[in-house]
Formats: sequence, structure tokens, C-alpha cells
Amino acid sequence: MNITNWLLLMVVVLLGTTANLSLKYGLYISSPTKGESASILNLLLSRYFFIWFICYTFMTLLWLYVLRTIPLSQAFPVLGLMYALIPIASHYFLKEQVAFTQWLGISIIITGVVLVVN
Repeated sequence: MNITNWLLLMVVVLLGTTANLSLKYGLYISSPTKGESASILNLLLSRYFFIWFICYTFMTLLWLYVLRTIPLSQAFPVLGLMYALIPIASHYFLKEQVAFTQWLGISIIITGVVLVVN
């Protein structure tokens, strides 16, 4: 297997992480403040929704390409890294709290992915 395909798989994971953070931030900034009413239209027209859409589109296309070259039994568990990266990224970029047990779970996920891929 080619290292390029594994790097593309990591891009899939990073695009999924970026997409989820963008959607969450888009929802956060479109929530009602100071008497304004929340509108799903505000979210749909925001740049963060657009980022989410673009990331998921490219993520899906790359995923289809990666599946042609990497066995599903190895590629799919790598997607589990999103379960680790999203809380880490939301902690640093969205200032969300991550409890000790979550950090423990994140380390277990990363260890599990490493074990499955090897």
C-alpha cells in the first residue's frame, strides 16, 4: 500500500473534524442573542455551513478513493480518530471543557486505532 493513500485517509479524518467544528461554530453564532430570533436560514447562509458542506463533499470523495486502495478493515477504524480529534479541537478552538475521563477515552481510541492499523 502506498503512503499517499494513508495520508489521504488522514485528510479524510481532518476534513471530518473541520466539518464538525465548523457546523458547531455556525450553530453557536446563529443562536439567538439580545432578543434576536434564531433562524435556520442564518445557519444555512453562513460561511461556516458552507465550510461544513465543502469539507463533507471532499471528505466523501476522498473516502471513496481511499476505499479502492486500503482494506476496509483498516481504513474504517482510522475514521474513529475523529472521535478523538473533535473533542481535542473543540477544547482548543471552541473553548469547550474536556473532562479527565474524556481524555482517558481519547487516549484509548488513539491506542486502539494504532493497534488495528498495524
